[in-house]
This record gives sequence, C-alpha cells and structure tokens, in this order.
Amino acid sequence: MAMIDKLDTAERAKDRARRITTVLAEAEARVHGVPIEKVHFHEVGAVDSIVDMLGSAVALELLGVDTLSCGALPISRGFIKCDHGLMPVPAPATAYLMEGLLTVGVDRTGELVTPTGAAIVAALCESFGPPPAMTLKGVGYGAGDREDPKVPNLLRLM
Repeated sequence: MAMIDKLDTAERAKDRARRITTVLAEAEARVHGVPIEKVHFHEVGAVDSIVDMLGSAVALELLGVDTLSCGALPISRGFIKCDHGLMPVPAPATAYLMEGLLTVGVDRTGELVTPTGAAIVAALCESFGPPPAMTLKGVGYGAGDREDPKVPNLLRLM
C-alpha cells in the first residue's frame, strides 16, 4: 500500500487502487490458506500487473469516471501454466474474484479473465449486464500482446 500512498493523484484514485489490491490479496490469501498479511504477489506482483491495477485507478480519475459497469465475464476452459504448475482456467484466485459476478460460459480454451482484470472488475464495478443507458463521451481500446487467431486481444472502454 506504500506504493499507492506515493501516487501523485486524487484520494479517490488512491482509494480505488487500494480496493483493487485488497480484493486481489484477499483472493490470493484464500487460495493459499494464509492470512492476508502473508500474501506474496508472485505472478500478479509483476510490474505490468501493478501498472494495470494502479494505472487503471489513476486513469479513471483522470477521465472523470464516476461509476463502472461491466458485461458478463467469460468463463472458458483449459489450463494455464503458472508458478504453482498447471492450473485450471479460470485460475483459482480469478475464480474466487468472480464469485457473485455475472459470468457466461464460452466455447474457448485459455485464460480470458486474468486475476488483475477480475480484481479491477470485482473492486470497482457497480453493475453487471447489458450496457446501461449512457451518453458516450469517449471510447478507448487497449491491446494485449497475446496472439489469438480467433479474436483480437483487446479491452474496450466506453
């Protein structure tokens, strides 16, 4: 949390960043059967995940976003390789983070929702389902680096 406290941003962004990292730490603690204070972020502690979590909170603040909603999160099948060996998809922490959220099974293999993405959604989204009525003020895309011949690896925010 010290890294969050040092962010040069509004208190609301820091609060959002704390909520994201807390829900992720809670899920990891549950997976490993340890108190939250003993959680060690291994894969999700990588620099890109930290940037994703903290950067998302700061970006939402800079964009003036007050509320977030999300469509159904896709649950695929298969396995991923991680520090602990071969794990089912969604990975255990991701599955815990998705508890209580709207999901939809899809006929795909591989990881479609990461622990980082699930933590952002679980911590910040206020509603789930079809897009709510809104006036679009902007649309943005982010591209991942994983190649998939069937679908683009993109995140779209509207």
